Amino acid sequence: MTELGDRYALLYADAFFCFKITFRTPLLQIPLYSQYQFFLYQNISKLRDKGLSFNKIAEWLSKKNYLSVRGKQFKGNHVHSIVKKKRLKDKKLEREYPQVWSDFYLDIYDKSLIRKFKE
Repeated sequence: MTELGDRYALLYADAFFCFKITFRTPLLQIPLYSQYQFFLYQNISKLRDKGLSFNKIAEWLSKKNYLSVRGKQFKGNHVHSIVKKKRLKDKKLEREYPQVWSDFYLDIYDKSLIRKFKE
């Protein structure tokens, strides 16, 4: 029902306000670490906090018979790569993306024809 001055009219129509919301999240794009990868990262971080260099950490891992995820002997650049990639992944996860609202339109469906067919 709508007001027309001092009179009212009954309108047989439905109105729909339509729009599109786009959400972006990096959580769907970043593969999760395996337990072994996370274990290596934790040990490397602890040793880095103690002041060891990447080469010294690689030696320590080799003495403990730990291998890289691909089954290779550790070197300093492997250790550095693990720390660097984890830092980059964490940075991506912390990033926030704004919502994007777009494609606004109003759809109005006249139901007076439907009413006529029912009678």
